[in-house]
Amino acid sequence: MAPPPDSANAEALAEAMALESAGDADAALRIYLALAARDPQDVDAAYRAGTALMRRGELDDAVTMLRRVVFNQPDHGPARANLGSALLLLGRDEPAREAFVAVLERSPDNRNALYGLATILIRLGRHSEAQRFSSRLLAALPDSAAALTLDADARGASGGASALAQYRQALRLDPDYVPALRGLANLLFHQSRYADAQAHVRHALAHVPDDPEFLALLGAILLASDDWQGALDAFAQARRNDPDTADHAVNMSLACRRGGDVSGAVRHARDAWQIDGESRAAANALGAALAAAGAGIQARQVLMAGGRTDRVPVGLWGELDALLDHLEREEDKRRQAQAETTAAALAASNDLPHDTATDTAYDDGTASFEVAPAGPRPSDTGPEDESARRKERRGDHADDDEPETLPLFPDF
Repeated sequence: MAPPPDSANAEALAEAMALESAGDADAALRIYLALAARDPQDVDAAYRAGTALMRRGELDDAVTMLRRVVFNQPDHGPARANLGSALLLLGRDEPAREAFVAVLERSPDNRNALYGLATILIRLGRHSEAQRFSSRLLAALPDSAAALTLDADARGASGGASALAQYRQALRLDPDYVPALRGLANLLFHQSRYADAQAHVRHALAHVPDDPEFLALLGAILLASDDWQGALDAFAQARRNDPDTADHAVNMSLACRRGGDVSGAVRHARDAWQIDGESRAAANALGAALAAAGAGIQARQVLMAGGRTDRVPVGLWGELDALLDHLEREEDKRRQAQAETTAAALAASNDLPHDTATDTAYDDGTASFEVAPAGPRPSDTGPEDESARRKERRGDHADDDEPETLPLFPDF
């Protein structure tokens, strides 16, 4: 048990708490940190410093400070609950789960622990188990948008009308509550209510315009609505904001393939598989795109690799580069022919004389690829110079915001 603070420390702590209540969080934090540095056994100062650091998004420092509290006073429920929340925000789900379970063993109604544990179980797909905790939180806070949304999330897609009603009730309480907008949009999307789903996604994007999850959901809705170009643009923005997630490039490949842009479908699927060399989704997308491009041998090699890039022939990547060069040349010729046809039609409609150019056939050395007829091509959202990008990947240099937060319920 930590010794009681001396009078000077107690006065400084009271001053910091008053500053925090008045809205001067920075000044309060400086005092908390100074007190915690002066006396490592000062549990109150360390707890308040850790909680303030978490609210500022300085999660690693918050974890360090809160662990100090739990070490000195293992039964300090609020510190252990906030430690779990900080670990959860850092994506360290297992130690966060352990912290929340420990809190609930001592304090079964701790709201932060109920929220955090249910959130982790939902992430793990254990929705029925999560609902045991989310329903307890909702019983304690029936008019909380966060509690209503969490319980609806725990019900999942099978929640149907009850989950839908809870999301709507959460938004009546807080029309801009982003988690409720996310849950409602997802549920409406799975019910094929695309217009309603899109409206809620766009509402959310007005508040979090760079959120890759909402952008990807918008792309999926537009794709389901046959808006290939809109879907491609949304997926491309999600990829720019979250370049290390292969799913965005997979989605771009699917949008290109459905829109008739075989070259784009191959390019984005290849990129996705190079981002995540063990992604079956990326491998399947690349196999489907290669099949659409008429490259059957390469498609079979990809689809038989079990989603692993290390199981395809080494020469595959060079063959893909050659195929992309070929597809892009064919697309350029198609565009040129289309432009000439349009110009000829315009001239004829104006009864003006015009010349009709003829294409010169040539052998580009890639006749082994049979290219599927190209349909309408969405605009290229890839790199400005794809050829240079492929050279760089081969080593051929000829020319040489705001932190995420969890609701902190006022338990203590």
